[in-house]
Amino acid sequence: MDATAAVARREVPVAEARVAAVVVETARAYSQQGRLADGCKALHIAETCAAQDVRRPALRDLVADMAARDRRRTLPELHHFSRQLGVPA
Repeated sequence: MDATAAVARREVPVAEARVAAVVVETARAYSQQGRLADGCKALHIAETCAAQDVRRPALRDLVADMAARDRRRTLPELHHFSRQLGVPA
């Protein structure tokens, strides 16, 4: 019974991963609409929810695509994020 109570009391990190997945898909949708600033904000929210999920290859590709589409470099935080992930802009 003690083991069950301990498991019930601790937070399950799966919830954060699910939130991050939804936010990443939101960022992808914003990117497809050309709303790069909104997509960048969503990516930062995803990073605060589950930083380990932001390092996945598919997300890195999304960040690289978004940074490449920001040709005028109007979103320095997006380019900084792409450098943090080690993806080309």
